[in-house]
Amino acid sequence: MDSYGFDYGVLTRATNIAADYIQGTINISEAREQLANIAKTGKSWSKKVTIIATAAAGAAAPLVYGGDWIVSIAGVISYLALVYMMQKLGELRWPSFFIQIAAGILATVAAAAMRILDPHVDPTSVVISIIIIMMAGMASTSAVQDTITGHYMHGLGRIYEGLVNTAGLVVGVRLGAALFTMLGVSLPVTNEVSLASIPLWLMMIAAAFVAVGNGIILQSPARVVFPTAVLAMVVYAVYDALATGEGADAWARGAAAFTAGIGTAILPRFVKAPSSAMAISSFLVLLPGTLLYQGIWGSSLSDGQALYYISAAFIAAMSLAAGLMVGQYVGVVAMNTFKVVRNRIFTPVFFSRASNHPLTRRGGKTSNATESDQPGEDPRE
Repeated sequence: MDSYGFDYGVLTRATNIAADYIQGTINISEAREQLANIAKTGKSWSKKVTIIATAAAGAAAPLVYGGDWIVSIAGVISYLALVYMMQKLGELRWPSFFIQIAAGILATVAAAAMRILDPHVDPTSVVISIIIIMMAGMASTSAVQDTITGHYMHGLGRIYEGLVNTAGLVVGVRLGAALFTMLGVSLPVTNEVSLASIPLWLMMIAAAFVAVGNGIILQSPARVVFPTAVLAMVVYAVYDALATGEGADAWARGAAAFTAGIGTAILPRFVKAPSSAMAISSFLVLLPGTLLYQGIWGSSLSDGQALYYISAAFIAAMSLAAGLMVGQYVGVVAMNTFKVVRNRIFTPVFFSRASNHPLTRRGGKTSNATESDQPGEDPRE
């Protein structure tokens, strides 16, 4: 996925170089040299491991949305095909809208194959479990986070991007469903999406697998991936304890994101990674991408579903973004209170933007300086 995706391995290495420089363990020349060599550094995970992780995510996602083991097998094949297609179309510089359409059509191909093998398979569950990684849950949540932190234009741009890309998915799915229906394969795909009613422990394992798969696909180092998977299990358990199963479940999502926020304020210090490498992966299965998908789909219907689902998606994104930020804030305050703050460069960036911010006890320094350091001193001296 070199041409379509984000490399958290590169981000983590760059962040650690910055931390080393600020802590005085390397000078500016060494920092520049190491930054220049990042492109030459190998991937965090080999291509084979990435393929296996993609397959694992493909097997776990259908379980989350009500599929059985047969659908999970289809998910493995479809995920691998989807990632390969994304990579190739990305290399050809296809606009993301058309890549989304192609992903929607691919999902209907998998659903049609399952219907031929087993007419009782729910095609909607198959389609959703495959295109879930293409939905705008991450984009919409990040957009809301940008907006509520004052970056209004950037947030609006990302919201619009999420709407357009989700529309591409809807176009692809509906086009594919119509084509297969014309060919005699009944494919009653709808926009009714719900999480599976399976035991909590199995859902927690599925959430962990999704987090691991996503982390490896995005090249997060192992020291980041596996703590994130554990955090994802805890986050889903909190959500399950509070969820009502109605609408956006704002309080349940907010509490789950709050838990993720505390975790991603503390854990990155110990694994020396940016909090962003953990944040979204820890609650992937709770992202509001499916609600936005349902809203865009419902815009062509006459029963008023569009406004309901789009509103629910916005509320869910707001709950997740706000819960994550408040949780991170509380986590940072707690570490300050107990005087265990270390590697401050790994603190979420909006918490240390001002020198007089209440969280920057030492005049806004981002180093590991001791309490005896005076404001204005260079910690490297």
